Amino acid sequence: MAERVRRAGDVVLARGGAAAEIHTAVDLLKPLASRCGDDLARFRTELSLGVEVDTWDPRADRVSLLTLHAAKGLEFPVVFVVGCEDGLLPLRWPGTEPAEEELAEERRLLFVGITRAQRHLYLSHAAERGGRTSGRSRFLADLGDAVEVLGSPRNRPREQQLRLL
Repeated sequence: MAERVRRAGDVVLARGGAAAEIHTAVDLLKPLASRCGDDLARFRTELSLGVEVDTWDPRADRVSLLTLHAAKGLEFPVVFVVGCEDGLLPLRWPGTEPAEEELAEERRLLFVGITRAQRHLYLSHAAERGGRTSGRSRFLADLGDAVEVLGSPRNRPREQQLRLL
């Protein structure tokens, strides 16, 4: 299978494809192809079920943007969970209320995000989004005194905020 991937990459390169992109794709697919051997059905299944976090390199010195689902099993020194707002976490359509089991799953997802932090955790929410006022997620109240609430940047003098950036 790995040989087939390599040959497929060579064919595309011969046709004038973007060499760097093809090389990167081949490098990412080689380990999967090696694991699957000649089982093309398994290769296709694992490829379709794979997520970007499967290619995450913990040695890379950069910011990683992940969904709460993709963060399961990973840890980071600093974690920012943004969008802790009613309607986003828990997710719901305007005018509807999520069922209890949906709320429980959303709460578990937030717990996944919170427990990814090794040293520092920042939970944030916007006062308004898309021109509409948004409220804090109901899950933030569940955290109680375990959370230190920092004031809104709107409450700080403008020159102080600019210096922070």
